[in-house]
Amino acid sequence: MITEIEITAVGHGGAGIGRLDGQVCFVPYGLPGDQLEIKVTRATRKMLWGELLSVVAPSPDRLEPDFPDWRRSGVSTWLHFSYPAQAQWKQRIVRDCLTRIAGISDVELEWQEDPQLRTGYRTRAEFHGDGKQFGFYALGSHDIVDTIQCPLCHPSMNKALTRLREMELKGSVTVTINPEGEDVLVWTSFVNRKLRDRFPQSGTPKDERPPTQFVFDGVPIVNGTFSQSSLLLNRLLVNTVRELSGSPASVLDLYCGNGNLSLGFQNKTEVLGIDHNKFAVKAARRVGRGDYQAGHESKMIKQIAAGTWDTILLDPPRAGAKTLMPALSQCSASSIVYVSCDPATLARDLNILNGAGWRVARARALDLFPNTPHVETVCLLQRDRTG
Repeated sequence: MITEIEITAVGHGGAGIGRLDGQVCFVPYGLPGDQLEIKVTRATRKMLWGELLSVVAPSPDRLEPDFPDWRRSGVSTWLHFSYPAQAQWKQRIVRDCLTRIAGISDVELEWQEDPQLRTGYRTRAEFHGDGKQFGFYALGSHDIVDTIQCPLCHPSMNKALTRLREMELKGSVTVTINPEGEDVLVWTSFVNRKLRDRFPQSGTPKDERPPTQFVFDGVPIVNGTFSQSSLLLNRLLVNTVRELSGSPASVLDLYCGNGNLSLGFQNKTEVLGIDHNKFAVKAARRVGRGDYQAGHESKMIKQIAAGTWDTILLDPPRAGAKTLMPALSQCSASSIVYVSCDPATLARDLNILNGAGWRVARARALDLFPNTPHVETVCLLQRDRTG
């Protein structure tokens, strides 16, 4: 069915939201204020999904990006969404999740961004090749969009992309660059001698040698392990965690990875970090004063219960940390600092903690992923002493 729709909001995943005959309809690339011609591509009893065919009347916040095929790429999906409206909607999405899912409406949501880094900020990206096309996946599929350069990527990342495109690679390639150095880490699931010749800091899970790495802001960036998509914007996150944590005597850093959020604590702070990835924690242990250990959630739960921690810090994957919530609910820590890249799973977990007597004292949304619908949120939780 082809029809017109007015977009009145954007949702958690970034798609525009309107209504057709009383049903909610999601339209990727739709913006509040748009009047669109769409094709309904999917329908359930309560919801519809539409494909944008044309813009009948544009939102006042709509831009026309100077980037070929930008709408096909699944990366820069808000490149057409102007600031400050884009930032306002990100904050609105976080507030909505906190209110609707966690029942938290009495905390002022703070906001932080770097207007100088809305493009050219990405220092880590995953590309895909089929031997002919090379670039990002299209939105919602595994179709490869042949990508010459990306406006969100740092210039050094785009240079690496140009070199990789020449190699007619098949498979996925994760690249991490040093924005203030010459390092280019390349990680693949396949072995390619030509790739290693052109990128000496490349690696695969099959390598017997330790993964290559470089140090940025005192933190080891280890090939094949997680780091923020922008090492430059990561500074906003690290500074926020320091501010909300204060000067704790001891910190339990869960999902610590390479020690990104805890290596910079002062010498007087005792730090124990736990993460699934043994290479990341080993690198953190070599660099920092803290004790960084490999372990899964069962080990994290034991340490939550066993220690008298001043602050428990956690930065879980997008799925959140539901497994840890019973232990965190009953822990004796003075505060919990929860870092999340997904407002919905964050709110789900905060709802559990809130029911166990924890309250959100401060919450801050961070624009670590400009020109995309993604947003980082950091919450400081303390025991509710009013009861």
